Amino acid sequence: MQLTVIAGFGVGDIDTSEIRPAVLEIAVDPERGRVVDEILLGHAITGNFRCTAEPTLDRFRIAVGQYSDLDRLEQALAEIAALEYDAAGYNAVDSYTVRDLVRDLRQQREEAVTRKETDTIEDEIATGIYGGEY
Repeated sequence: MQLTVIAGFGVGDIDTSEIRPAVLEIAVDPERGRVVDEILLGHAITGNFRCTAEPTLDRFRIAVGQYSDLDRLEQALAEIAALEYDAAGYNAVDSYTVRDLVRDLRQQREEAVTRKETDTIEDEIATGIYGGEY
């Protein structure tokens, strides 16, 4: 499995209340595509993240939002990494890499939420919502 972060969490614009999701892409051995698809779909439902597959089932995109369960994402990626590890020579990601990635995503998400909240308060102050209060 090859794992790439396409986009990190972002603040987005003022009109949205949630942060912009992070997007990951994974590439797997096409022979294991169906199994990987099942793993991702099973975890996506309970983990509140979205996944899409290319028609050849060798590349998947995963969108992780503000309220996604990163533990479920980690479980899914760890299962895929273990599956790919069995196919000697194709594994580029191990369980430690998955754990580190999810830890980094968790930290990035917390920082993005904090920035979003700060930006919202600053915008409300700038527009005068809090202007008359002392």
